[in-house]
Amino acid sequence: MYSGSLGFFIAVAIALGLAGVLAMMGSLVVVNMRAGASARKVALQARHDTRQKMLASSVQDLRPLIGAIPDAAVRFDIQLPSEAVHVFAVKAELCELLAKIAAHAASVMSAGATLQVSARVERGHAVVHWRDLDAEDVRPPLARFLDALDAASQASARVCERIASHHGGRIYSAPHADGALGLTLRLPLHGSTAGA
Repeated sequence: MYSGSLGFFIAVAIALGLAGVLAMMGSLVVVNMRAGASARKVALQARHDTRQKMLASSVQDLRPLIGAIPDAAVRFDIQLPSEAVHVFAVKAELCELLAKIAAHAASVMSAGATLQVSARVERGHAVVHWRDLDAEDVRPPLARFLDALDAASQASARVCERIASHHGGRIYSAPHADGALGLTLRLPLHGSTAGA
C-alpha cells in the first residue's frame, strides 16, 4: 500500500517537474521570438536610416563650409588648402558641427582672442583643426570641449561626436606642432579609403 502511494507521488512529482520544464521552455521560445522580431525591427530601421542618410548626403568641399563660420566674439585665422577637400556628407550636419565648435570656442576663449581653423588632406582623410592662438595653457578650455562639465557644452560635444561618427570620422583633442592642444575633426575623403 505504502509503496503504491509512494510510486504515485513520485510519478506526480516527475509529471509536475516535466510540466514546469516544458512551460519554461515554451516561455523561452516566446521570449526569443519576441527578441528576434525586435532585432529585425531595429535592423530594418537602421537600414532605413542609412538609406535616408545616403539620399541626404552629397559630395561637399569643406573649404566654403569652414569659411562660412558664423560671426562670434573671437577672431578667426582660417587656413585652407588651395585644392578642394571633398567629403561625402550631409551639408546641414557638417554646418551644425562647425557652428557648435565655433560657439563653444566663443564661450570659453577670451574676448578678442584668435581661433585658428586649419584644414588639410592627410592620408585619405580631411582634417580640420581648431586651436586658441592666444591660449597660455598647454591644455586650453577649447581642447577640453569633449570633456566639458556643463550640460550645454556636454550636449554640444555629444552632437558633434555623433555627427562625426555618422560620417565615418571622429573628433578628438590633439596637439598642434607647437604642443598646444586643440580640437581635430577627421573625416574620410570622398573617393578614398581610410588608409590611402
